Amino acid sequence: MIDKLPINWEWIPLGEYVENHDAARVPVSSKEREKREGKYPYYGASGVIDQIDGYTHQGEYLLLGEDGANLLARSKPIAFLAKGKFWVNNHAHVLKCRGEAPNAYLAYYLNRIDLAPYVTGTAQPKLGQAKMNKIPIPVAPLDQQERIVAELEKQFSRLDEAVATLKRVKANLKRYKAAVLKAAVEGKFASIDPSGWTRTNLGAVLTNIEAGKSFKCEERLPNIREIGVVKVSAVTWGTYDEEESKTCLDPDRIETRYFVKPGDFLFSRANTIQLVGRCVIAQKVTRKIMLSDKILRFRFSDMVLPQWVLYWLRSDIGRKEIERLSTGNQESMRNIGQDRIRQIAFALPNLKEQHAIVAEVERRLSVIEELEAAVEANLTRADRLRQAILSQAFSGRLLGQEAKYIPEIMPALSIAAETQARYGEDNRAGR
Repeated sequence: MIDKLPINWEWIPLGEYVENHDAARVPVSSKEREKREGKYPYYGASGVIDQIDGYTHQGEYLLLGEDGANLLARSKPIAFLAKGKFWVNNHAHVLKCRGEAPNAYLAYYLNRIDLAPYVTGTAQPKLGQAKMNKIPIPVAPLDQQERIVAELEKQFSRLDEAVATLKRVKANLKRYKAAVLKAAVEGKFASIDPSGWTRTNLGAVLTNIEAGKSFKCEERLPNIREIGVVKVSAVTWGTYDEEESKTCLDPDRIETRYFVKPGDFLFSRANTIQLVGRCVIAQKVTRKIMLSDKILRFRFSDMVLPQWVLYWLRSDIGRKEIERLSTGNQESMRNIGQDRIRQIAFALPNLKEQHAIVAEVERRLSVIEELEAAVEANLTRADRLRQAILSQAFSGRLLGQEAKYIPEIMPALSIAAETQARYGEDNRAGR
């Protein structure tokens, strides 16, 4: 809410500011919709369609989400423009600003405010028409609305370009990681000849595989005095995350031998086909968290560095082996048992070579991770900038100002591009 509006602005309830076309909805089966002529964008779940101009909307409308968690979480826009002909179901309000007022002005405003006071329900949030109509809109004179929309589009165009560049860098960094691991397991680092490596399986270097237990826990993070049980998600995303755990309230189920310790090699035996077999070496351990039946702890012989096993299993070669040996009929849940884990094809360099390869991999990954952190920080900054620009717009302070926010993330883009180019050349040269 804006405390004080500029001169000549006024608050108008949404219901008085727009034409509402919700009443035109007529249920139509998805099969019947598919028979009708015309291939148009479709908004919402199948089975319901609005009938305006024959059986589709035509022109420009503002679609405002009517239900769903995003009404409260606001992780994505809930108001957006639809132009031309399109299908829409009863999960979106179909609005049009009265007179010549630009729909984009209203869309920008609705995407920045907190709708919680107008939403009913939490498990299934809903923005009903009666409450929606009461949302107060800060209405500027028409000429100012058009100038505000033009300025927002100019600034957001630059911001969107910057964000797109950051996302491309982020995607490239993921590919670079895979390239580093591929080069490592193929013996392309440190002038190493892989022809002398022992071709074996993982069972040759495993001395023990430990599993925890499965039992019902309270689905919340344990406090510092409580005992937790690790979730599969604790090892899914590259580092051990002890906050991905649940709370054990039964003292009879607590066994200290299952506690995760620094340096433990943890492996997920069950997950989707893409995530089964994800593994980490635990670094930060501040809580008392037990292994579950789905998270295994590996112990290795002195012939191998745990880091070498980690990089092997994360490489394309290791991933293909894990997926090949996993069992299960559904893509949504696969399992790899201990016997099959031991069958994973594995190459064993001597310890000197392992140390050299691991050091080189860690050097390269540290560069990538540093840049990833910078990219994430700037994506977060971009979100804050977007909200700051919108705040300026709807308090009347944006007009006549230059796009002063966007340059703040430009240095990060320049650094990202330079690092990307330098790393790419380094990787191609195999240095």
